[in-house]
Amino acid sequence: MQITKTKLAASAAIAVLVPTAFSVFAQGGGPAGETVAFEMAESINVSEIDATAENIVAAANAFLDTLSAAQRDAVIYAFDDNEQRARWSNFPTSFVPRGGLMRGDLDDAQNAALDALLSVVLSADGVRNANLQMAADDTLVGGDGPPANFGSAYYYVSFVGTPATDAPWLFQFGGHHLAINATFVGAQASFSPMLTGGQPLTVEYEGESVYITQEEVTAAHTFLDTLDAEQKAVAVRGTSPVELLLGPGAYGTTVAPEGIRGADLTDVQKEALLDLIAVRIGQFNARDFTAKMETVRADIDDTYFGWWGSVDTFGDAYFRVTGPEIVLEYAPQGLGGDLTEHTHNMYRDPTNDYGTAWIASQ
Repeated sequence: MQITKTKLAASAAIAVLVPTAFSVFAQGGGPAGETVAFEMAESINVSEIDATAENIVAAANAFLDTLSAAQRDAVIYAFDDNEQRARWSNFPTSFVPRGGLMRGDLDDAQNAALDALLSVVLSADGVRNANLQMAADDTLVGGDGPPANFGSAYYYVSFVGTPATDAPWLFQFGGHHLAINATFVGAQASFSPMLTGGQPLTVEYEGESVYITQEEVTAAHTFLDTLDAEQKAVAVRGTSPVELLLGPGAYGTTVAPEGIRGADLTDVQKEALLDLIAVRIGQFNARDFTAKMETVRADIDDTYFGWWGSVDTFGDAYFRVTGPEIVLEYAPQGLGGDLTEHTHNMYRDPTNDYGTAWIASQ
């Protein structure tokens, strides 16, 4: 079945754990914030380095070399600073302050060095997604809604720990609808948690109209279409989208798997599910994409896919992939009047959020 993105009037979403963006402000509340609580291991084993580790650290230090002493002090936090680890959100920075340096306060050379760092931490698809997120946010500047710091200027960079090949460190980049949290320990990396999504999802970018999550939503529908009626009855859990479960504030939360299990899929269907997962994981650099997909493939029989919402309209349904070492969520939002134009998406590794499998005391 050929599926194209269509408009849909917003319908009521089922609140699960995290309120719809901005709705809490109408009630006098505030956004749920991440709280990270773990103790550092007394001794952290740093794996042998490789070319990717060397390139990422070199790019990080090249960026740091463009900064003044005051800027450098502002952008680097102690590695045990869990408060800074938690400073990311699906909300604009006016509601949830970030730490580090704001992109709009960097000069052209500094932003070019930051872009070079992003290009080795992320894949070309990951960089493009970050640019699309910022382009989408630029369309919200001066628009209707709560007063907020929208726009590409309000995306922040920070380091928790000093970039090095012989010590662990965390690279953070993000703002509204984007949070990259990449923990590096030698030649190992954890990108958990990672927030993506966007509003609006249809943007003008490099002279073209782009639907930011086109590839991922297409892959989800392609997988769903491989299922027979009996399998689809297991995979589709409800007719209305549910809210994000593992967004800001969900550190340490375990999500029970729901939907159809990989062991109950044919080989062709398993490959279609892997293709869907690869779209999101494909935002990692090639080394870390390959490593994560090897783990995901090995666990595919114990990986579940669940769907909540219409199976006919493109982009208005929530879906979730839950495996032993991966959870992906795609969560459409009602704010803005069109579920297909606003989504909050999460990736977490329940075994290694913030690299805790390597850096936390056991």
